[in-house]
Amino acid sequence: MTLFATTADPAASPSHVPTTAIPARKAGAASWYTLAVLLVATILGSVDAMLVTLLTEPMRATLSLSDTQIGMLKGGGLVLFTGLATLPLGWLGDRYDRRVVLAACVLVWSAATGLRGTAMDYTMLFVASIGLGVGEAGLGPITNSLIPDLFPRAQRVLANAIFGISSIFGSALGAVLGGSIVLAVEKSRHLMPAGWQGYETWRLTFFVMAFVGLPVILLVLTIRSARGKAAAGYEPPTVESAEGHASGASAGSATRATATVAAVGADGAELGGISFRDYLRAHWRTLACLVAGSGLASVGLSSIGSWIPIVAARQFGIQPAQLGQGIGIAVMAGTLVGGVLGVKAMRVARRRVGLAAPVRVLVLGYAAAALISIGLLFVRSATDVFVLLSMLLVPLICGAVVLPNVLQEVAPPHLRARVIGVLSMGTLPFAVLGPLAIGVISDAVRNIPNGLAMAIVAATLTGCLSGALLLRATEPAFVRLLKKVNATS
Repeated sequence: MTLFATTADPAASPSHVPTTAIPARKAGAASWYTLAVLLVATILGSVDAMLVTLLTEPMRATLSLSDTQIGMLKGGGLVLFTGLATLPLGWLGDRYDRRVVLAACVLVWSAATGLRGTAMDYTMLFVASIGLGVGEAGLGPITNSLIPDLFPRAQRVLANAIFGISSIFGSALGAVLGGSIVLAVEKSRHLMPAGWQGYETWRLTFFVMAFVGLPVILLVLTIRSARGKAAAGYEPPTVESAEGHASGASAGSATRATATVAAVGADGAELGGISFRDYLRAHWRTLACLVAGSGLASVGLSSIGSWIPIVAARQFGIQPAQLGQGIGIAVMAGTLVGGVLGVKAMRVARRRVGLAAPVRVLVLGYAAAALISIGLLFVRSATDVFVLLSMLLVPLICGAVVLPNVLQEVAPPHLRARVIGVLSMGTLPFAVLGPLAIGVISDAVRNIPNGLAMAIVAATLTGCLSGALLLRATEPAFVRLLKKVNATS
């Protein structure tokens, strides 16, 4: 639906007043600058989150942590509170200046990173994990809310693709930078304040990263804050201009023009659209199936970023700097191959299953990841672990490159951030269960040399295969939901 179009009555004037729809212009430099700043913030978040994985083994040795406690840190501390904070931060992003909200998020997670370095026991480490989760929770809903406002529909897919691929490469860069930062901190110990020089390297690394967040906060505050279609290059007419045009049209056309302008709020959203409560009431079954399917898969997928690197560190004694480089190369390789295959898979899926294509790609990706994970039982070196990690990422990236568009299209524009927040919160119990389940299983079989790998494979097989089956069964309902939303937006 074109919000700012008014239709003239041909009989009202011999000249037949033309339609006055204002086409969307291409996004300007300010929009692309904002996208770049969002990427910088995302990369910082990736580095801070990756450091938790790279430094898990040194922290475990210092604080005598069990795998169950590590699972609680990654699931109960980081994932749980990331999910709990997503909806409130999405709500704030819908109503207040998103620059300020995002800057506050960077401040919170940077402070939590520094607090982690002061931890003397598991409790303090858990509290710091909560802060990190709360701060990073704002990235998803705010970014997915900003991009549609910054770019018209014709450029939105490109912007999403750039951000999605760059974010994934940002994770790889975060791993490489994280490992390099740990090494640089160790070599620069003598340059630090005398009171810091006696601390372990993992503590010093967290202190340093806490200060790195300050310039990123300033960058975030420089981005544009415009909202709605005006931010994407539209020029909505004022009420007066709409009425002036309507004077040459029929009474019905004038009424439609006035009603359309009145339905547009200060931020460019339709105030007269479906309410958040009514949307959930109408589509909760479909959303619940999507959440459950993705959630079950996340139980297994939680191992990819958080536990598989620990296998390399624990079984083969690899150090954080080498671990970061290995993860970075694996992620980059998996992303390149997965991105290319993802584009081709979407083209084929669009021709064969139409609107169900994104879900179908996710289903195939989850099933493939489950089967590939079995290879973890047969690794013989850290290099084998990194190769397996890269192979696991390929089918996942195939689906991940299209996920942002699904999230943005599954709900009306004025509900996007809140719907994304609800979907994220819905997968929360599964995301918490994944890291914890692997930790509990690992502790239960700790006397077996390959116990951690066995725990990862068990969780991945069970979660990914069951999630894939449920999503496959949900495809028809998903297509009906997209058709309804597209018909009214």
